[in-house]
Amino acid sequence: MALSLSLAANPANRDEPDRKVTLTLPAPVVRELKRRMAAEDTTMRALVLEALAESGYDVAADELRDRRRRR
Repeated sequence: MALSLSLAANPANRDEPDRKVTLTLPAPVVRELKRRMAAEDTTMRALVLEALAESGYDVAADELRDRRRRR
């Protein structure tokens, strides 16, 4: 199962556009991510960026927010 997500190319330079990254992950991992997305009402992008930040990657705090438009 393939999964597409966008990551900031360089968090220090927010003028640079996001870049698309495509991953292939084990189906159980994708299912768990989808469950967590629903439970936390967030996006895959936000979950992945949060995990990267917790792993020590330089992710700007404002990138961790859910960027979906609210109705």
